[in-house]
Amino acid sequence: MRVGAAGTELLLVVEPGLDPEAPGVAALGAEAARLSGALGADLRAVTWPAGSPAGVEAVAEALAEAVRAARPAAVLLLDTDLGRQLAPMIAHRCGGGAVAGCSDVAVLESPDGARLSFARPAYGGWLQREVLADEGCVPVVTLDLTGVAATEDGAGVLADPEALELAAGEPAVRHLETLAPDARSVDLVHARRIVTAGSGAAGDSLLEAVRELAELLEGSVGATRPVTDEARLPKERLIGQTGRSVAPELYVALGVSGSPHHVAGVRSADRVIAVNRDVRAPIFQFSDVGYVADLEEVLPALVRRISEWRDEPTDP
Repeated sequence: MRVGAAGTELLLVVEPGLDPEAPGVAALGAEAARLSGALGADLRAVTWPAGSPAGVEAVAEALAEAVRAARPAAVLLLDTDLGRQLAPMIAHRCGGGAVAGCSDVAVLESPDGARLSFARPAYGGWLQREVLADEGCVPVVTLDLTGVAATEDGAGVLADPEALELAAGEPAVRHLETLAPDARSVDLVHARRIVTAGSGAAGDSLLEAVRELAELLEGSVGATRPVTDEARLPKERLIGQTGRSVAPELYVALGVSGSPHHVAGVRSADRVIAVNRDVRAPIFQFSDVGYVADLEEVLPALVRRISEWRDEPTDP
């Protein structure tokens, strides 16, 4: 699949209000700096006034105007809800193509000059699809940089973006309400808390307790490869090199041995708590807090205690 061609400028879209030093955001700046250097293109970072009453259509039109004026090699956005909303709108207005959720971008040398190649997960993350940039249109890309280490240059790129002017007028679409995603079904890459079942928690009774614990924590259920290979949990719950790479604020590993393939997918977690009956389990070297215990005894008791605590009446 071919969607665009390299130009003399790379356009980086920075959502207003994002922390330039936040891991995913700073990684976007670092990736943009890397690509602009590889292409020999100027890097232009743009944003729009925070809190503007203009709707997303006005933002898309302002960005599309910048694209039409410069015909950049590509337009890069962070893979957020707003980024995924803006990308196809910009591409449609400019006659380009939108590629959402890219995990990597490569610069390919050819006799006709450099071309961009975008990699994005396919079939639930089991495979990757390569999208090649070609002549005639500008690719508009959202980058999912979960787990990608940022550099100091990345934050610097995003520190002072150029502010675009938005056209005045009533937005065609009004925002009424934001509904929080259901933790039981949300994509793991967006989960704030994850409770993962490894081989040591793969029994029917323990899996039910894992689900109960995840629900009590308002979290999502994850799995290791043996658990998904045995079809005890669906493959989209797989975490690791061949599954999802996640960055939750809390990661609870139950009966997880901690193989390098699995740990590679959770390196960006803020806090890791592990429970395993094997004192030599590698997961303990990676976790912030570890407990050597039998899940058959501990997990039902933990679920029961949290349920009781949640149901206790609060003092007026």
